[in-house]
Amino acid sequence: MAGEPTMLELLRSRLTDLEARQRATGGAAEGGFWERFAGSMPSPPSESDARSARAGRRARRLAPAARPERRASGPWSGLAAADADSLEQLDLRHPTWLDAAGYEQMVDDPAWVESTSARAEPSASIDEAIVAEASAGLGLTRHAEAELTAAAERVARQRRTHEVTLVTIVSELVSRGIDAPDGLSRTDWLRSHDPSLTAGQAKAFVTVGTALADARWARLRLLVATQQVTVGHAAQIVEFEARTTLVADPADLTTALADLTEQAPRLRPEELARLVRHHSEQVRPPRDEDRLDRGRLEARGLWFTQPNATGMVGLRGVLDPEGAAVLKAAIDPLSIPCPEKDEHGRTVTPDDRTPARRRMDALLTMVQRGVASADGVPTTDKAKVVVLIDLETLVDDVRGTGTTLTGDVLSPGVVRRMACDAEIIPMVLGRDSEPLDVGRSQRLFTRGQRLALVARDHGCSFDGCTVPATWCDAHHVVHWRHGGCTSVDNGALLCPKHHTEVHDRDLTATVTATGVTWHT
Repeated sequence: MAGEPTMLELLRSRLTDLEARQRATGGAAEGGFWERFAGSMPSPPSESDARSARAGRRARRLAPAARPERRASGPWSGLAAADADSLEQLDLRHPTWLDAAGYEQMVDDPAWVESTSARAEPSASIDEAIVAEASAGLGLTRHAEAELTAAAERVARQRRTHEVTLVTIVSELVSRGIDAPDGLSRTDWLRSHDPSLTAGQAKAFVTVGTALADARWARLRLLVATQQVTVGHAAQIVEFEARTTLVADPADLTTALADLTEQAPRLRPEELARLVRHHSEQVRPPRDEDRLDRGRLEARGLWFTQPNATGMVGLRGVLDPEGAAVLKAAIDPLSIPCPEKDEHGRTVTPDDRTPARRRMDALLTMVQRGVASADGVPTTDKAKVVVLIDLETLVDDVRGTGTTLTGDVLSPGVVRRMACDAEIIPMVLGRDSEPLDVGRSQRLFTRGQRLALVARDHGCSFDGCTVPATWCDAHHVVHWRHGGCTSVDNGALLCPKHHTEVHDRDLTATVTATGVTWHT
């Protein structure tokens, strides 16, 4: 007995009827339009075929053969991954909607109604009850195990649909050139409305939303919209392109992006990350040397990881040859072994530091020397290492820690030892009784006042902004020219963007001992 027709087959059947009616009434359609839907038009050569024709350039890592491709879901749940190729000619951003008469013709079919009814989830009402009770935090003991499992699976599918919804809306906002409200970055704006988003997840929505507004990412947009590629996967592909486009041969980059896009539906995040690293190592530089030099300079970068369980922080960076030469020339003389010697020059105790340890020590020495520049050399308090620590913790060695402006956590012993070498400014020590409130006698905030603002505001004081204190300016809440004094009670930390917005909008704020509230 033949199985029930699939949704795609029903669609093709209805389209065949529409084609016959249209042609019978003298209507016309674009050449090949109906054949594409009927499946009779041969598909154009795929990217994989094109790459096969260029065999021999390099081997590529393959996706696991046994893992099935991700099936489309949500509004596209009737399509398998392979069927999506037939939709490449459609522009999801500019669909052609049916008029009322055409819609009635499409749905006025018993087979259509029967198929749609069969696709409806029989336990939807039970699932909805469970979801309503769970979202209210109520107990779910009255529901059977199978019902709870089905409800969990349904919510998981809805979450994927919500993900596509959000990234599509962000993409439309980007395409219209609309900034996030209140001067926030788009990442901070999303997190302010969904605190469950990590910084990385919110950044992925912004990265993919921005990319999908560009027509050259049409294929990736289709895969994201049909839920075959997640937003996280798409972000890895877009970020790979951003990192390598300045230093990679265009043909190599095109091949790598096509491979990543083809394999992404079948890969887990860590597997896709490995494939991204593989292509990052394989792409060759462009043949234009001037373009390569400019790209290398613009591709410089430095990244810090979050502290691990032992408190260690990872450091990763990339340098162009010129930058690497400068850094190595400065580090090498400072990273030679320094054994302890007696008065006769004989080694008493060897330097047991590893080469990696010596290089890192040399880098820190360079930074410390640069921060403590001689008189007359421009410096900034933002470059100093400032540690905020409770006086009792520092003096009595009670349980506690010190925190730097960049968020690194230091033990009291480390703070005391660094303070003896004058390499840091402990917030609790002050500067020879330097007053925190100098009234109208001085327009600019002093170092002590700035440190007090850091201790209170921790970063940009504008609600929802996560810019750290080291990037912020000290702002007069009541402006100096309007009679405002230079004091902590009249000061607030603001990032450059919000500093400009506060002045442009002439905003005011309420300042307390614990923080700042801006009135918008």
